Amino acid sequence: MKIGLLAGNRDLPLLFASQAKKNNLKIVGICFKGETNPEIVRLVDRSYWVDVGRLEEVIDILRKEDIKECVMVGQISPWRIFRRSKWDNSILEVVKETDFRPHSIFSKIISLLEREGFKFLDSTSYLKDNLAHKGVMNKIELDRELLAQIEWGLKIVSRYVELDVGQTLVIKNKAVVAIEALEGTDRTITRAYKIAGRDCLVFKFSKREQDLRFDVPVVGIGTLRLLRKIKAKALILEEGRVIILDKKKFLNLADKWGISIIGERKVN
Repeated sequence: MKIGLLAGNRDLPLLFASQAKKNNLKIVGICFKGETNPEIVRLVDRSYWVDVGRLEEVIDILRKEDIKECVMVGQISPWRIFRRSKWDNSILEVVKETDFRPHSIFSKIISLLEREGFKFLDSTSYLKDNLAHKGVMNKIELDRELLAQIEWGLKIVSRYVELDVGQTLVIKNKAVVAIEALEGTDRTITRAYKIAGRDCLVFKFSKREQDLRFDVPVVGIGTLRLLRKIKAKALILEEGRVIILDKKKFLNLADKWGISIIGERKVN
């Protein structure tokens, strides 16, 4: 089976490609200049490099390779939505009446590509073992005070993510310290530390109708190192909806650094 991988930035496309190869898939990588990690070329069977926003070129490659199924994995830097450098007429036409939320734009792009005959799969395909699971995922026990903080934070994050603004919430002592917009998880955490200092709790959740064909929340060891630096108390991830990169190493390091990693569900 052959699959087209539209590979965004950071490490998630690398993880997807390595896991898909274990399932005997042939992978054609559509790689974006200035975004995709060059290491991807070692993991795919064939790679093409295009500028972000060249939708017609992407379609031509998929047709040339006779691709029927695709995945879109990894982020494209949000600033490109505002600058729209090198975008071709096809993508400009697709998004001309769309707001500037990444979800809105990528949803329109995938809808067009599916009308062209390319089916997009859930981007967590082949990555189920890397998803956050229910309960405490490492070996750090939770005391009564921390459980109460988590319970309070779950009520806030469950409503916040429905606004489709961001995915990360930081609290301390039942105060909302920072919420994410387009700046990303790590900058949100850094901003929270500047305000509230150590012992913050960080939540990362998806919205109820998250389109996992192109938008799945991810945490990795880089974010964990930041949590260690700011002496965060816990990281709470949505069960079954957030991918943990290099999960075994991530949880082992969290144990070593004294950071609780917990999987939870939204509350009504």
